[in-house]
Amino acid sequence: MARGLLGKRLVRKTGRGIISGNIVETEAYVGEDDLASHARFGKTARNRIMYGSGGFVYIYLIYGIYFNLNIVAAKEGVPEAVLIRALEPVAGLELARENLYKFGRVRSDRDLMKGPGKLCVALKLDKSFYGEDLALSKRIWVQDTGETPQAEASTRIGIDYAGRYRDKPWRFTVQGNKFVSK
Repeated sequence: MARGLLGKRLVRKTGRGIISGNIVETEAYVGEDDLASHARFGKTARNRIMYGSGGFVYIYLIYGIYFNLNIVAAKEGVPEAVLIRALEPVAGLELARENLYKFGRVRSDRDLMKGPGKLCVALKLDKSFYGEDLALSKRIWVQDTGETPQAEASTRIGIDYAGRYRDKPWRFTVQGNKFVSK
C-alpha cells in the first residue's frame, strides 16, 4: 500500500476551502515485530485503530508539537500503517501557507507539505481525525489521479533502533520529485 499510494491525491476540505496534494513520499510500518511501529508493544489506547481494517486514519502527536498522518493498511487484527511523509501541493496553497505561518517562514511552495509534521500543519490536521474513514469522510479523502509514477525505495528515516527491520527499503518516493523530504 505504501508504494501504491504514490501519485494519489490527498484532499482536505476545510471551512475555508480545499487543500490538496499528490502523495510523493510514504513509509510502511508492519506490525508488532517492527520496532519502529507504534504496534511494537501490542494494542494500546493510542494505536488501537491500527488493529482495525485498512482505510482509516491513524494520527498522533510527535515531540508534543506535530501530528503525523498514517493510513491503516491491513486487514482487521493486523497492525500495519503507512506514514504519509510528503505531498506535492495541488490546491489551496494560500490556505496551506496561512496554516504554516505560526510555525515560521516557509521558503517556497516546494516546502509547504514536505515532511510529515509540516504536512499536517499545512492541511490543518489534528487529533480529531483519529479513526476517520477515508472512504466516507467529508473532510479528508484519497483520490485516484490515474497516474502511476515511477517509484524509488529506500530505508525509512530516523529509525536506527528498529532492529532487523532497520535496513528494509520501506520508504517510497516518486522518482526525481522535488517535493520529497530530505
